[in-house]
Amino acid sequence: MRHYEIVRVREKGKVEIPPDYAYELGLVEGAYFLLEIDTDLNEVHMERIALPGKKLVEVELIVEDKPGVLAKISGLFGKHRANILFSETEELEGIELGGIVAVIDVSGMSGTIEEMRRELEALREVKEVTLRPLE
Repeated sequence: MRHYEIVRVREKGKVEIPPDYAYELGLVEGAYFLLEIDTDLNEVHMERIALPGKKLVEVELIVEDKPGVLAKISGLFGKHRANILFSETEELEGIELGGIVAVIDVSGMSGTIEEMRRELEALREVKEVTLRPLE
């Protein structure tokens, strides 16, 4: 259900969400939210991606833009018991490469993040790998 509220910006860009809506959205201490910020439209979209207690890693990949690559990568995450919470892909125009950005939950992961990095780097279709743990 869509609600509209007028709120006032506090110090340093802080915005206070009315408590009833904060509870409904899962705005609790330690929760993770994705902010999509459009400075051209002066808009912000906020989406909860994980409740507290998760161990999250942001994944950025440059890959060959061809069928099956995303399936290989998601299969590798599954093999390591890493859960994909968010992903977005885009074609990098004119160079036959694509970009993948994902947030994965590694709370129940088998193995280490370094092992997963090495396996991603070993895939022929993967050209660059960045794994960044989120605090």
